[in-house]
Amino acid sequence: MAHVDPPAPTAPASTPVTPVQMLLLAVVFVAEVLGLVAVAWWSVSLGGVLGVVVAVVAVSVMAALWGRFAAPRAASRLQGTPLAAFMLAWFAVGGVCLAAVGHPWWGVALVGGFAATKLVLRATGYRGAAPPASAPTPVQGEGPHVGQ
Repeated sequence: MAHVDPPAPTAPASTPVTPVQMLLLAVVFVAEVLGLVAVAWWSVSLGGVLGVVVAVVAVSVMAALWGRFAAPRAASRLQGTPLAAFMLAWFAVGGVCLAAVGHPWWGVALVGGFAATKLVLRATGYRGAAPPASAPTPVQGEGPHVGQ
């Protein structure tokens, strides 16, 4: 008798996202973009070339931090309380930047709106995106050889 390997395990099916959850996720995404805009606005308000340079660097750092620790499919995404603390701190930076350019209530709205939207999203039963799929392991010794 031939040996037949069992089928490879598949990832558990994720719960479909409801239209309300999609809307709330869109609101969260817009808030993320507004957080980056707030940092850029404050940076540019410094004036001159320095302000532009600070804006590029600050927005890049903020985006990289979000991508590394909070993006739904980030390989090193934080979980639970550390993720919530990171997100609140990240949005607080945007809120402080809005306050620094003379709009403290916009800063409060940014942080509070984000937090409220995340709470409502959680109340709908949304638990986040599926974990990232791992990359296939490269096979050694295959492919073109350099120098031949």
